[in-house]
Amino acid sequence: MASPSPTPRRFGFGPFEVDGSVGELRKHGVRIRLSGQPFSILMLLLEKPGDVVTREELHERIWSEGTFVDFEHGLNGAMNKLRKALGDSAEKPHYIETLPGRGYRFIGALGSPPSPPISDIPVPGTGVQRRPWPHARITERLAWAAACVVCVAVGLQLHIGPPPQPVWKMARVTAEDGLSQDPAISPAGDLVAYSSDSGLDGRQDLYVRQISGGPPVRLTFDGDGNTTPDFSGEGSRIVFRSNRNGGGIYQVPALGGESRFVARGGRDPRFSPDGSQVAYWVGDSSVGQTIPGSGAIWVVPASGGQPAQLGQGLTSARNPIWSPDGERLLFIGYASTSALKPEALDWWLVSTKGGAAVRTGAHEAFTRAGLTTANMAGRMLLRTPVPTLPRPGCWSRTDDAVLFSFPGGDTNNLWKIGLSPRTGKVTDPPRRLTNGSGNEEQPSCVSGDTIAFTNVERRREMWALPFDLNHGTPAGKLERLIQGPANGENLSFSRDGKYVAFTSDQSGTPNIWFRNLETGKELSVANSSYVQRFPVCSPSAAMVAYLVYEGDKRVVYAAAPGGTPVKLCDGCFRATDWSQDEKSLLTFGGSPYEIDLLDIAARQKTALLKHSAYSLLYGRFSPDQRWIAFTARISPGRGRIVVAPISAPHPIPESAWITIAEAGGDDYANWSPDGNTLYFTSPRDGHNCLWGQHIESGSRRPQGEEFAVQHLHGPLSFGHGGWSATGGRVGLSLVETQGTIWVMSRSGGR
Repeated sequence: MASPSPTPRRFGFGPFEVDGSVGELRKHGVRIRLSGQPFSILMLLLEKPGDVVTREELHERIWSEGTFVDFEHGLNGAMNKLRKALGDSAEKPHYIETLPGRGYRFIGALGSPPSPPISDIPVPGTGVQRRPWPHARITERLAWAAACVVCVAVGLQLHIGPPPQPVWKMARVTAEDGLSQDPAISPAGDLVAYSSDSGLDGRQDLYVRQISGGPPVRLTFDGDGNTTPDFSGEGSRIVFRSNRNGGGIYQVPALGGESRFVARGGRDPRFSPDGSQVAYWVGDSSVGQTIPGSGAIWVVPASGGQPAQLGQGLTSARNPIWSPDGERLLFIGYASTSALKPEALDWWLVSTKGGAAVRTGAHEAFTRAGLTTANMAGRMLLRTPVPTLPRPGCWSRTDDAVLFSFPGGDTNNLWKIGLSPRTGKVTDPPRRLTNGSGNEEQPSCVSGDTIAFTNVERRREMWALPFDLNHGTPAGKLERLIQGPANGENLSFSRDGKYVAFTSDQSGTPNIWFRNLETGKELSVANSSYVQRFPVCSPSAAMVAYLVYEGDKRVVYAAAPGGTPVKLCDGCFRATDWSQDEKSLLTFGGSPYEIDLLDIAARQKTALLKHSAYSLLYGRFSPDQRWIAFTARISPGRGRIVVAPISAPHPIPESAWITIAEAGGDDYANWSPDGNTLYFTSPRDGHNCLWGQHIESGSRRPQGEEFAVQHLHGPLSFGHGGWSATGGRVGLSLVETQGTIWVMSRSGGR
């Protein structure tokens, strides 16, 4: 083993500053998230500028003998992360040159590091200095799936004492480019079914292949979003979700044949152990777990028939899996009629014969183990203090444990928690199964000795589609609006389209940023250690309203870019639009959600729209300020795009509402500049795509047929990151996903 590295120092090159003493990389003074192995590689290269750092030296200095990681894949994944953080290229490097078969060399020009950044500014509304950043920030979760080869040891690193656990062996099942996901192991443990876009058409279909090797067998050929397969108890059939015919549950013979319809709608179907029933849930995964009415679980005979709802005593239920004996369902459930109550969220068990659901105590166990949403890394959408539990993945029949994936540190890893099928209570605390540099998700198991999972890479960026919004015609091709290593979402344009406000995690915590699209100049709206999301740019771009998560409260603020934030509303769930005179804001909140008009000067709310059963949200003013477009969420996963006249009595009666289009529960609309077209997202073709509907200028009723604006059926998807339309373009926050299927097994397993 080589001698320890010298004391870390500070380096400067190009726009970057590296401070090894605190583990920080900054670009133009803004912190770039990089830690762990990628940061260690960078420090080693900077200590020897111009010299070759061999792969052997990297192995000795960074991958110690005690780590259970495939070095070649781990190094490639770490270099991927490092190059993305620096904006560098292996083909045309500015900073790091690759010497094939030998190693790497730093070729940039080192200079004096810039002066330390100015001290942090106060948190909005607190009057105290914000907390300093931690010394080591989580790395960018954008390494390709090869970085996932974890070669983990359950118990070898985390547990000491007899008897020693067998070593896990890793096998990569899929090697194709693109997205392979949703693995399911057969009951005999010899086959794995999965969804993949690896066909020539690039669309999502089902495949099955032997774990021991060999070519895949393609099960579906329509490419209509066929996902989440699951084997029947005897292994002869596979149930799955398909987007065909508006979306539903289907089944197909395990080695190929005709598909058969089982149930309308639904997500994540699971066969009962005896193969006689299928459990699934209905709802929208983009809606939070602690929102009443956001999900419901159902059971239907596998041969088809009338579905039966279970867990009706809870206000929301999702992601069911079967107990090993097939007598009960385990699922995420919520028990409060008010939103965002962490004490009402848990894993629950319910008998398939009916009756009340019973708490398992998983939420308390996760909290004691530190597995809370406050510690989640992963996607930016999850790094908010909104109560969230990991979804149960599979229930091992041999060791009474439920496997799940949880984001922590740099990546998502696999965990298990002991759960008694007899009492339905947690018996053992959560224990980590994998500790690699990839994102291990979607575990599937029959026993505890063979586990299939997906290694996933997601990259969230903001894109723009040039579009004539008044005529409904494209004016160019979809292209990246803002590029960089950080995640970006929730974009909002100014009225002229020259400015955009958006959420970015480029400084570590999701905060609101503001960018001049003509000059490229960018600045933080109001830097804070609190999570900020959902900006709404005022028409003139003079102000940005946004949401701040202050502990367990949601607070709406407004600020001029770089100015002093002003608190506008405690308890408002979100602001969604400014009036043209910038004196009022549309907000929503309450239970069910209602849409309010907030007078900014008086800090007073007036209820514009409310309903006893529907949640009303995402209000948008028409350009002439005489109408409001909004979403009516009428059931889990189902919504309507609606318009109503603002001049009607307040709250606006339902009799004055005009339905424009059917949509999902979390979809919303934006107006064209002339007010004669509404643009909205909708899953009507089985994918979440962008659509338009012309409306009559007088009556505001739909005119003609809905038309497609932008289909998103490939690796790019909305991913619930928000969108905006004005100034001759549509801005979209899109997620690009890649993934591969792996199996880990140990001696004694199948």
